[in-house]
Amino acid sequence: MSEPSFLAGRFPPHRVLTGWLGEAQAASLLAYTLAAEARFAPTRLNDHGAGRFDAVVRQSAVLKDLGTFAGPLRRKALALQAGLETAFEMLHTPANSTQMEMVAHGDGAFYRPHTDTYTGDEYTPGGRRRLTMVYYLHRRPCRFTGGRLRLFDLGGEQSIRIEPIHDSLLVFPSSARHEVETISCPDGEFADGRFAVNIWLCG
Repeated sequence: MSEPSFLAGRFPPHRVLTGWLGEAQAASLLAYTLAAEARFAPTRLNDHGAGRFDAVVRQSAVLKDLGTFAGPLRRKALALQAGLETAFEMLHTPANSTQMEMVAHGDGAFYRPHTDTYTGDEYTPGGRRRLTMVYYLHRRPCRFTGGRLRLFDLGGEQSIRIEPIHDSLLVFPSSARHEVETISCPDGEFADGRFAVNIWLCG
């Protein structure tokens, strides 16, 4: 029997910020998201610069155009960068780019264990992802179950589970291994799913 890794139980740093946008802005962003249902497309995985479908690894839908919300979300995320780098004991590196998308998880959707560093469907050379920010929103009362983000320890043996709470922002280093647990939304309505804005600060 192998010895347990000395990294077991040592988790990547992470923060959860509740009420990140506030009720009014969260409601507006959710309304925009639901109105854009027809523009969501199946998510792809990066394959040496080309996107590919892999329903075994990931099932969800993505919207790249966040309209007038993109600018304010980007500025609000960048305002957190210096403080998070200090808290996470990361080098201070100016962001040379940001990436952003809205992801919808309906009934049966998931994303198996992965890291964000090089797995984005539009990874840009020279813009390595350093900080991952996940902003959660959904209808209330919540109409789905599951969908927690599972963050693995550095030894890959243990994990913690973080609930996708409406109007909360989860932040962690992009190199951290994590997954999205399977969502159950029995009625199958798009509007009743789990929505998240993924924001990556790259440098």
